[in-house]
Amino acid sequence: MAGLTAVEVGAAWRAASGFAHGRYWPNLRASQPRAAIPGADGVHTVALVIDEDQHRPLAEYCRIMLRRLQERYHARAQAR
Repeated sequence: MAGLTAVEVGAAWRAASGFAHGRYWPNLRASQPRAAIPGADGVHTVALVIDEDQHRPLAEYCRIMLRRLQERYHARAQAR
């Protein structure tokens, strides 16, 4: 579906689920570091920016899968 292998669909689903449920790891995976600000005791604050090039394909996969789901639903509803 959406031109993806089963493994890619699973990975995309996990990432989308992580974003939807407010998990931090998909944001870390899809971000690019922009700055590191040194703080006390050797602790640094890292500024991250979401990488649109990684978010865009996930959004496109979701759009395609939802469109195909709607098409299937409509076809089954018309068959009744």
